[in-house]
Amino acid sequence: MYDFLIQTNIPLYKGEGASMGGTERQIITVAETLASKGMNVGIIHSHSQGVDRIVNDVKHLNLYRHHYANSKVRVYCNQLPYMHNTHSDYSMAGAHIPMLSPLELNSAEKNYNWTHNWFPASDMIPRIFLSNSIKKYQSNSHKDDKVIHYMVPNGLNQSPVENREKYIYWMSAMAKGLKEAILIYIALYERGMRRPFYISIPPQRRRRDVDIVVELLRDMNQHGYPITFLGELTYEKAMNVLRKSACLFRPGSPQETFGLVYLEANFLGVPVLTNSWDSAKEVLTDPNNMFIEKDTCIDDILKWMENVNSLKPTANLKKFGPDVITKKWMSLLK
Repeated sequence: MYDFLIQTNIPLYKGEGASMGGTERQIITVAETLASKGMNVGIIHSHSQGVDRIVNDVKHLNLYRHHYANSKVRVYCNQLPYMHNTHSDYSMAGAHIPMLSPLELNSAEKNYNWTHNWFPASDMIPRIFLSNSIKKYQSNSHKDDKVIHYMVPNGLNQSPVENREKYIYWMSAMAKGLKEAILIYIALYERGMRRPFYISIPPQRRRRDVDIVVELLRDMNQHGYPITFLGELTYEKAMNVLRKSACLFRPGSPQETFGLVYLEANFLGVPVLTNSWDSAKEVLTDPNNMFIEKDTCIDDILKWMENVNSLKPTANLKKFGPDVITKKWMSLLK
């Protein structure tokens, strides 16, 4: 009997094409932390090389075996397998997700949909939301919905630098406002800001995604804008670039359901420029950050940028620490 059984179609091993962005790291962090507390934890995912394996006391399970049965709490990441009896009730995020019959679905004592994105989530079973913002975004609700914030990952062990460099930095998955950020950077540059702009993405599953960034920035460089693509960086390398940057530059579309990178930036003493209408304000409580509001203009950002290197925000990680967040996960067993 598994205490927690997590099912996802996201590749979780770097050697098998996993991107290992915030979602992937959080799944691993939660699973390994719960296992360290004596819980029997399993993760079913699509890239397990056809065999089961144990990593840091977590059982990584081959997707094509029926491990769904016999679990106290079963968590589906971003997808809800088969629920009722009609074709319209099927929901799949990818071809590797198995359909579950009602009996299989009901073989767990409790079921939750762990919602990591902004897509409308079915209320057929309760959801676990990463922030109050994403919970409020949903047009429907389930009486047993929960908000469980991200847990600070174990790998966050670097420290702030005394004198940060001049460049501003964008890091995230490509879909989280990269093009918008580039356009805003160009507007700032044309108004006299001459800071270099560094961009990195996590290791990608599809090479074409990397080519798209390279082609986009090649065109920008031809016009003389000092934009540098650092490529696909591991978590450790990205954090090292982040802690030396003047600021985390994330003014694109609101895409963060929690915003782990916001928390990481402030922890490393780096201020954040981002939108106010996703989950940012739940994470960023230091006044040295700047939020883009509906009436914010380019000149407002330009003024904030003038002295951005003197800003030294801090982050209180206790609210998102393993002890606090683990208690919320453990409460699901009751």
